[in-house]
Amino acid sequence: MRITQDFLNHLAPIELSFIQASITKLCRYKITDDTTNYDNVCNKVESCPYCGSYHYVKNGFNPYHKQKYRCQDCRKIFTAYELNGLSLEQDSVATGLSVATCFHMHHKLYQAISKVNDNVILHGLIELDSAYTKINLKGTRPQNMPRSRKHRGRKNASIYSRHLRGLSNHKVCLVTATDVNDNILFKIAGLGQESYDKYDQFKEHCVKHSTIISDDKPCLQTFAHNNGMKTDVIPSLANQKRYTTSSGNSVSSVNELHTEAKEIIRHKKGISTRHLQAYLDWLVFRKRLRYTLDMRKWKDETYMETMREKIPFANTEIVKLPQPIDLYSAYGAYHYGIYKNIN
Repeated sequence: MRITQDFLNHLAPIELSFIQASITKLCRYKITDDTTNYDNVCNKVESCPYCGSYHYVKNGFNPYHKQKYRCQDCRKIFTAYELNGLSLEQDSVATGLSVATCFHMHHKLYQAISKVNDNVILHGLIELDSAYTKINLKGTRPQNMPRSRKHRGRKNASIYSRHLRGLSNHKVCLVTATDVNDNILFKIAGLGQESYDKYDQFKEHCVKHSTIISDDKPCLQTFAHNNGMKTDVIPSLANQKRYTTSSGNSVSSVNELHTEAKEIIRHKKGISTRHLQAYLDWLVFRKRLRYTLDMRKWKDETYMETMREKIPFANTEIVKLPQPIDLYSAYGAYHYGIYKNIN
Protein backbone atom coordinates (compact mmCIF):
# COMPACT_ATOMS: atom_id res chain seq x y z
CA MET A 1 0.00 0.00 0.00
CA ARG A 2 1.29 3.46 -0.89
CA ILE A 3 1.26 5.99 1.94
CA THR A 4 0.23 9.45 0.70
CA GLN A 5 -0.55 12.74 2.43
CA ASP A 6 -4.26 12.22 1.75
CA PHE A 7 -4.12 8.79 3.41
CA LEU A 8 -2.42 10.24 6.51
CA ASN A 9 -4.95 13.08 6.76
CA HIS A 10 -7.78 10.54 7.23
CA LEU A 11 -6.10 8.68 10.10
CA ALA A 12 -7.02 9.10 13.75
CA PRO A 13 -4.35 10.42 16.17
CA ILE A 14 -3.88 6.97 17.73
CA GLU A 15 -3.35 5.46 14.26
CA LEU A 16 -0.74 8.11 13.42
CA SER A 17 1.06 7.37 16.68
CA PHE A 18 1.12 3.66 15.86
CA ILE A 19 2.61 4.33 12.40
CA GLN A 20 5.18 6.70 13.88
CA ALA A 21 6.27 4.09 16.44
CA SER A 22 6.56 1.42 13.74
CA ILE A 23 8.69 3.65 11.49
CA THR A 24 10.93 4.63 14.42
CA LYS A 25 11.50 0.98 15.27
CA LEU A 26 12.27 0.16 11.64
CA CYS A 27 14.78 3.04 11.42
CA ARG A 28 16.59 1.80 14.53
CA TYR A 29 16.93 -1.60 12.91
CA LYS A 30 17.98 -0.50 9.41
CA ILE A 31 19.93 2.72 10.12
CA THR A 32 23.03 2.52 12.31
CA ASP A 33 26.09 4.69 12.92
CA ASP A 34 27.73 2.97 9.95
CA THR A 35 24.93 3.76 7.50
CA THR A 36 26.04 6.42 5.02
CA ASN A 37 23.91 8.62 2.80
CA TYR A 38 25.14 6.61 -0.16
CA ASP A 39 23.65 3.48 1.44
CA ASN A 40 20.26 5.19 1.43
CA VAL A 41 20.46 6.29 -2.21
CA CYS A 42 22.13 3.44 -4.06
CA ASN A 43 23.85 0.25 -2.97
CA LYS A 44 24.52 -1.39 -6.32
CA VAL A 45 27.93 -1.85 -7.89
CA GLU A 46 28.06 -0.94 -11.58
CA SER A 47 31.81 -0.98 -12.20
CA CYS A 48 35.19 -0.94 -10.46
CA PRO A 49 35.75 2.56 -8.99
CA TYR A 50 39.49 2.27 -9.71
CA CYS A 51 39.73 1.18 -13.36
CA GLY A 52 36.08 1.24 -14.50
CA SER A 53 36.03 -2.47 -15.36
CA TYR A 54 32.74 -4.38 -15.34
CA HIS A 55 34.47 -7.67 -14.42
CA TYR A 56 34.30 -8.07 -10.64
CA VAL A 57 33.34 -10.78 -8.13
CA LYS A 58 32.16 -10.82 -4.52
CA ASN A 59 34.98 -11.07 -2.00
CA GLY A 60 33.63 -11.44 1.55
CA PHE A 61 32.67 -8.66 3.95
CA ASN A 62 34.51 -5.79 5.61
CA PRO A 63 34.52 -5.21 9.43
CA TYR A 64 31.28 -3.20 9.08
CA HIS A 65 29.49 -6.12 7.38
CA LYS A 66 29.48 -4.44 3.96
CA GLN A 67 29.85 -6.64 0.89
CA LYS A 68 33.33 -6.44 -0.64
CA TYR A 69 34.18 -6.96 -4.30
CA ARG A 70 37.40 -7.74 -6.17
CA CYS A 71 38.08 -6.40 -9.65
CA GLN A 72 39.18 -9.12 -12.06
CA ASP A 73 41.25 -6.66 -14.12
CA CYS A 74 43.14 -4.41 -11.67
CA ARG A 75 42.72 -6.91 -8.75
CA LYS A 76 41.79 -4.16 -6.28
CA ILE A 77 39.18 -4.70 -3.55
CA PHE A 78 36.33 -2.23 -2.97
CA THR A 79 32.83 -1.91 -1.51
CA ALA A 80 29.65 -0.60 -3.09
CA TYR A 81 30.16 2.76 -1.41
CA GLU A 82 33.92 3.23 -1.67
CA LEU A 83 35.29 6.10 -3.76
CA ASN A 84 31.99 6.60 -5.58
CA GLY A 85 30.94 9.65 -3.58
CA LEU A 86 27.61 11.37 -3.99
CA SER A 87 26.67 13.45 -6.98
CA LEU A 88 24.74 16.66 -6.41
CA GLU A 89 21.57 14.88 -7.55
CA GLN A 90 22.13 12.08 -5.02
CA ASP A 91 22.88 14.63 -2.30
CA SER A 92 19.60 16.31 -3.15
CA VAL A 93 17.69 13.05 -2.75
CA ALA A 94 19.44 12.12 0.50
CA THR A 95 18.98 15.52 2.18
CA GLY A 96 15.72 16.73 0.66
CA LEU A 97 17.41 19.97 -0.48
CA SER A 98 17.67 21.39 -3.98
CA VAL A 99 20.68 20.67 -6.20
CA ALA A 100 21.71 24.35 -6.08
CA THR A 101 21.59 24.37 -2.27
CA CYS A 102 23.72 21.20 -2.12
CA PHE A 103 26.28 22.83 -4.44
CA HIS A 104 26.46 25.92 -2.23
CA MET A 105 26.74 23.84 0.95
CA HIS A 106 29.59 21.79 -0.57
CA HIS A 107 31.65 24.87 -1.28
CA LYS A 108 30.92 26.53 2.05
CA LEU A 109 32.24 23.39 3.73
CA TYR A 110 35.32 23.39 1.48
CA GLN A 111 35.96 27.06 2.29
CA ALA A 112 35.91 26.30 6.02
CA ILE A 113 38.18 23.28 5.54
CA SER A 114 40.72 25.41 3.65
CA LYS A 115 41.21 27.57 6.74
CA VAL A 116 42.11 24.44 8.72
CA ASN A 117 44.63 23.23 6.13
CA ASP A 118 46.35 26.62 5.83
CA ASN A 119 47.98 26.08 9.23
CA VAL A 120 49.79 22.82 8.42
CA ILE A 121 53.46 22.59 9.44
CA LEU A 122 55.77 19.89 8.04
CA HIS A 123 58.87 18.65 9.84
CA GLY A 124 61.24 15.68 9.99
CA LEU A 125 61.31 13.65 6.78
CA ILE A 126 59.34 15.58 4.15
CA GLU A 127 58.40 14.08 0.78
CA LEU A 128 58.16 16.85 -1.82
CA ASP A 129 57.13 16.75 -5.48
CA SER A 130 54.77 18.33 -8.02
CA ALA A 131 51.93 17.16 -10.22
CA TYR A 132 50.24 18.82 -13.19
CA THR A 133 46.72 19.13 -14.52
CA LYS A 134 45.17 21.03 -17.42
CA ILE A 135 43.50 24.41 -16.98
CA ASN A 136 39.76 23.81 -16.66
CA LEU A 137 37.29 26.66 -17.25
CA LYS A 138 34.19 24.62 -16.40
CA GLY A 139 31.31 26.92 -15.45
CA THR A 140 32.79 30.06 -17.04
CA ARG A 141 30.28 32.15 -18.97
CA PRO A 142 30.96 32.59 -22.72
CA GLN A 143 31.54 36.33 -22.37
CA ASN A 144 34.23 35.68 -19.73
CA MET A 145 36.19 33.05 -21.67
CA PRO A 146 39.87 33.77 -22.49
CA ARG A 147 39.80 31.18 -25.29
CA SER A 148 37.23 29.38 -27.41
CA ARG A 149 35.39 26.45 -25.92
CA LYS A 150 36.90 22.99 -26.20
CA HIS A 151 34.86 20.12 -27.59
CA ARG A 152 36.33 17.09 -25.87
CA GLY A 153 37.33 14.25 -28.14
CA ARG A 154 37.74 16.30 -31.30
CA LYS A 155 41.18 16.14 -32.88
CA ASN A 156 41.01 19.39 -34.84
CA ALA A 157 40.76 22.03 -32.12
CA SER A 158 40.50 25.75 -32.81
CA ILE A 159 43.76 27.73 -32.86
CA TYR A 160 42.23 29.73 -29.99
CA SER A 161 41.83 26.71 -27.73
CA ARG A 162 44.74 24.33 -28.34
CA HIS A 163 46.79 23.11 -25.41
CA LEU A 164 50.55 23.39 -25.71
CA ARG A 165 52.41 20.09 -25.49
CA GLY A 166 54.43 19.09 -22.45
CA LEU A 167 54.84 21.09 -19.25
CA SER A 168 53.80 24.46 -20.63
CA ASN A 169 51.99 27.42 -19.10
CA HIS A 170 48.76 25.61 -20.02
CA LYS A 171 49.36 23.23 -17.10
CA VAL A 172 48.53 23.96 -13.45
CA CYS A 173 51.39 23.05 -11.11
CA LEU A 174 50.32 21.37 -7.84
CA VAL A 175 52.98 21.37 -5.12
CA THR A 176 52.58 18.38 -2.82
CA ALA A 177 54.37 17.56 0.42
CA THR A 178 53.83 15.20 3.35
CA ASP A 179 55.85 14.24 6.41
CA VAL A 180 56.17 11.20 8.68
CA ASN A 181 53.37 12.52 10.92
CA ASP A 182 50.88 12.55 8.01
CA ASN A 183 50.78 16.35 7.79
CA ILE A 184 49.93 17.18 4.18
CA LEU A 185 50.41 20.23 1.96
CA PHE A 186 48.60 20.17 -1.41
CA LYS A 187 48.50 23.59 -3.08
CA ILE A 188 48.17 25.23 -6.48
CA ALA A 189 51.53 26.92 -7.12
CA GLY A 190 50.94 28.51 -10.52
CA LEU A 191 51.31 27.65 -14.19
CA GLY A 192 54.05 25.75 -15.94
CA GLN A 193 56.94 23.61 -14.79
CA GLU A 194 57.99 23.44 -11.14
CA SER A 195 60.55 26.06 -10.12
CA TYR A 196 62.31 27.48 -7.08
CA ASP A 197 59.79 30.33 -6.80
CA LYS A 198 56.84 27.93 -6.83
CA TYR A 199 58.29 25.97 -3.91
CA ASP A 200 59.61 28.99 -2.01
CA GLN A 201 56.12 30.48 -1.54
CA PHE A 202 55.37 27.58 0.83
CA LYS A 203 58.59 27.76 2.86
CA GLU A 204 56.74 28.84 6.02
CA HIS A 205 55.07 25.41 6.10
CA CYS A 206 58.44 23.61 6.43
CA VAL A 207 60.51 23.60 9.63
CA LYS A 208 64.24 24.26 9.30
CA HIS A 209 66.67 21.35 9.66
CA SER A 210 64.08 18.98 8.17
CA THR A 211 65.08 16.57 5.40
CA ILE A 212 63.54 16.95 1.94
CA ILE A 213 63.02 13.66 0.08
CA SER A 214 62.69 14.40 -3.64
CA ASP A 215 64.06 13.77 -7.10
CA ASP A 216 67.25 15.49 -8.23
CA LYS A 217 65.77 18.59 -9.88
CA PRO A 218 68.00 21.63 -9.16
CA CYS A 219 65.08 23.82 -8.03
CA LEU A 220 64.29 21.38 -5.20
CA GLN A 221 67.90 21.27 -4.05
CA THR A 222 68.10 25.08 -4.10
CA PHE A 223 64.86 25.39 -2.14
CA ALA A 224 66.12 23.03 0.58
CA HIS A 225 69.56 24.68 0.79
CA ASN A 226 68.24 28.27 0.97
CA ASN A 227 65.79 27.40 3.74
CA GLY A 228 68.18 25.48 5.98
CA MET A 229 67.01 21.96 5.15
CA LYS A 230 68.89 18.82 4.19
CA THR A 231 68.15 16.72 1.10
CA ASP A 232 67.76 13.01 0.42
CA VAL A 233 67.70 12.66 -3.36
CA ILE A 234 66.36 9.97 -5.67
CA PRO A 235 69.03 9.92 -8.40
CA SER A 236 68.25 9.93 -12.11
CA LEU A 237 70.39 7.38 -13.94
CA ALA A 238 70.53 6.79 -17.68
CA ASN A 239 68.58 3.70 -18.79
CA GLN A 240 67.75 2.86 -15.18
CA LYS A 241 64.70 3.58 -13.04
CA ARG A 242 65.19 4.46 -9.38
CA TYR A 243 62.32 4.91 -6.94
CA THR A 244 64.22 5.24 -3.66
CA THR A 245 67.09 7.26 -2.25
CA SER A 246 70.35 5.70 -1.09
CA SER A 247 68.86 5.50 2.41
CA GLY A 248 65.70 3.73 1.19
CA ASN A 249 63.27 6.69 1.29
CA SER A 250 60.79 7.39 -1.50
CA VAL A 251 58.00 9.79 -2.48
CA SER A 252 55.32 7.08 -2.53
CA SER A 253 52.96 8.98 -0.20
CA VAL A 254 53.06 12.02 -2.47
CA ASN A 255 52.46 9.84 -5.53
CA GLU A 256 49.44 8.33 -3.78
CA LEU A 257 48.02 11.82 -3.25
CA HIS A 258 48.51 12.61 -6.93
CA THR A 259 46.65 9.43 -7.89
CA GLU A 260 43.73 10.25 -5.59
CA ALA A 261 43.50 13.80 -6.94
CA LYS A 262 43.40 12.51 -10.53
CA GLU A 263 40.70 10.03 -9.52
CA ILE A 264 38.55 12.83 -8.06
CA ILE A 265 38.97 14.92 -11.21
CA ARG A 266 38.04 11.93 -13.37
CA HIS A 267 35.02 11.09 -11.22
CA LYS A 268 33.76 14.69 -11.33
CA LYS A 269 34.31 14.75 -15.12
CA GLY A 270 36.67 17.66 -14.66
CA ILE A 271 36.96 20.27 -11.91
CA SER A 272 37.09 23.98 -12.59
CA THR A 273 40.52 25.42 -11.81
CA ARG A 274 38.64 28.15 -9.91
CA HIS A 275 37.43 25.54 -7.39
CA LEU A 276 40.29 23.02 -7.66
CA GLN A 277 42.03 24.15 -4.46
CA ALA A 278 38.81 23.57 -2.49
CA TYR A 279 38.66 19.95 -3.66
CA LEU A 280 42.35 19.45 -2.85
CA ASP A 281 41.76 20.80 0.66
CA TRP A 282 38.83 18.42 1.10
CA LEU A 283 40.98 15.49 -0.08
CA VAL A 284 43.69 16.39 2.45
CA PHE A 285 41.17 16.78 5.28
CA ARG A 286 39.56 13.40 4.56
CA LYS A 287 42.95 11.68 4.56
CA ARG A 288 43.79 13.26 7.91
CA LEU A 289 40.52 11.96 9.36
CA ARG A 290 41.25 8.51 7.94
CA TYR A 291 44.72 8.46 9.48
CA THR A 292 43.81 9.76 12.94
CA LEU A 293 40.21 8.93 13.84
CA ASP A 294 37.71 6.11 13.91
CA MET A 295 35.13 6.40 11.15
CA ARG A 296 32.30 6.98 13.65
CA LYS A 297 33.97 10.19 14.85
CA TRP A 298 34.51 11.76 11.41
CA LYS A 299 31.27 13.73 11.42
CA ASP A 300 31.86 15.26 14.87
CA GLU A 301 35.50 16.10 14.10
CA THR A 302 34.56 17.77 10.81
CA TYR A 303 31.97 19.89 12.59
CA MET A 304 34.35 20.94 15.38
CA GLU A 305 37.18 21.79 12.97
CA THR A 306 35.04 23.86 10.60
CA MET A 307 33.27 25.77 13.39
CA ARG A 308 36.45 27.19 14.93
CA GLU A 309 35.99 30.56 13.27
CA LYS A 310 33.25 32.42 11.46
CA ILE A 311 33.80 32.61 7.71
CA PRO A 312 31.53 35.02 5.80
CA PHE A 313 30.92 33.30 2.49
CA ALA A 314 27.70 34.08 0.62
CA ASN A 315 26.28 31.93 -2.16
CA THR A 316 26.91 34.70 -4.71
CA GLU A 317 30.63 34.68 -3.87
CA ILE A 318 31.11 31.03 -4.84
CA VAL A 319 30.96 31.67 -8.59
CA LYS A 320 32.99 34.88 -8.18
CA LEU A 321 36.02 33.32 -6.53
CA PRO A 322 39.22 34.65 -8.14
CA GLN A 323 41.21 32.33 -10.36
CA PRO A 324 44.24 30.90 -8.48
CA ILE A 325 46.30 31.24 -11.68
CA ASP A 326 47.15 33.99 -14.17
CA LEU A 327 45.00 33.25 -17.20
CA TYR A 328 46.61 36.05 -19.20
CA SER A 329 50.00 34.34 -19.15
CA ALA A 330 48.34 31.25 -20.62
CA TYR A 331 45.91 32.74 -23.13
CA GLY A 332 46.89 36.39 -23.57
CA ALA A 333 48.67 35.63 -26.84
CA TYR A 334 45.40 34.30 -28.33
CA HIS A 335 43.80 37.81 -28.23
CA TYR A 336 40.44 36.10 -27.79
CA GLY A 337 37.42 36.88 -25.61
CA ILE A 338 38.32 38.95 -22.54
CA TYR A 339 41.85 39.49 -23.94
CA LYS A 340 40.72 40.39 -27.46
CA ASN A 341 41.56 44.10 -27.18
CA ILE A 342 44.67 43.73 -25.03
CA ASN A 343 47.97 44.09 -26.86
